[in-house]
Amino acid sequence: MSSVELDKNGRTDRSGTAITWLATVLACAYFLWIGWSLYQSISIFANMYASMGVELPFVIRFVIASYHWLFPVFFVGAAIAMIVKQFFVRDKWINLSITFITALAVDLAGSGIVRVLYRPLFDLMEKLSK
Repeated sequence: MSSVELDKNGRTDRSGTAITWLATVLACAYFLWIGWSLYQSISIFANMYASMGVELPFVIRFVIASYHWLFPVFFVGAAIAMIVKQFFVRDKWINLSITFITALAVDLAGSGIVRVLYRPLFDLMEKLSK
């Protein structure tokens, strides 16, 4: 016979585990999707800015120069951290909170990268409209 641990209300903890794993898998898929989308987009922006001959700010030059290693480290690293978290954080609400906060941080980072990439275009449009 297998032993099943019950919580103080006499229920098993399996539903909490299933929910945290589902949230983790969805978050990991989201991280990888954002990372892959940005990874594919950077070369398009780099070619476009090179053909325009514009002077790029340091932040954009850094992103374009380092995206080959930076994006896998950041986005895949976040996904790996989420999976590792599943084995060490047992409390359902803390686990889900960490997943949500990490997803929010990855989303903000991805949005920030998009804003950085589009900034020279917005500046150019502003100059042309004057």
